[in-house]
Amino acid sequence: MKTTLYYIIFSIFIFSSFSPDEASDILKKVDQAEISIKDKTANVEMQMINLKTGKKKIKKAIYFQKGLDKKLFKYTYPKSDEGIATLNIPGEVYLYLPMFKKPKKITNMAESNKFNKSDFSLEDMNTDSYSKLYKAKKLGDEANNYKLKLIPKNPKSSYSHIIAHFNKKHYYAEKFEYFDNKNNLLKVATYKYIKIGTHWVSSTVSMTNVKKNHRTIFIMTDIKINSKLSDSLFSVENMIK
Repeated sequence: MKTTLYYIIFSIFIFSSFSPDEASDILKKVDQAEISIKDKTANVEMQMINLKTGKKKIKKAIYFQKGLDKKLFKYTYPKSDEGIATLNIPGEVYLYLPMFKKPKKITNMAESNKFNKSDFSLEDMNTDSYSKLYKAKKLGDEANNYKLKLIPKNPKSSYSHIIAHFNKKHYYAEKFEYFDNKNNLLKVATYKYIKIGTHWVSSTVSMTNVKKNHRTIFIMTDIKINSKLSDSLFSVENMIK
């Protein structure tokens, strides 16, 4: 009887210790760590790898980011991609293809589509803060990370949930596990960081589609942060230049 009672009390203590408020606080600290980097510029090499055959395709771009809500990719390689640009601004995503001479707004219905034929979707490239995009539940503590379950607030999301691993000391993302709407593991993202001044900045992001046995790796070099990028850089008009 005492053993059963002890087990019940112990179970209540364990499960109540991971409160929604604690998970939300962690997510807010992750957001704060991200917004401490005001802007970012880098050269990007995007490697797309067929894990079955080992075949690799490479694309290159110049990347600009300001805050959490503005991102611009301008592609420089291969020749067939030169001049292509993608722009994320609050609530909107645009694609510019030189052959059409005019940027095209991508609707929310297409957010599950691939980002430039990679393993990242437009939803993965969303510019909003984690707190705005997800409800959080703490699953536990690992040696160096907090483990959270993120549930998309958007009912049209491609994912039922994401298992996220955030660094305990610096509050950056180390690993994301994406589950489809049938709760099957779909993709896994891992992150590597470098320290620039007092900031930890992501330098490599790897996304593996476990169902398609395919991987995309973003490798960033010549990274510069807090360069006071102008808002005008992140405009539809600038995509054409």
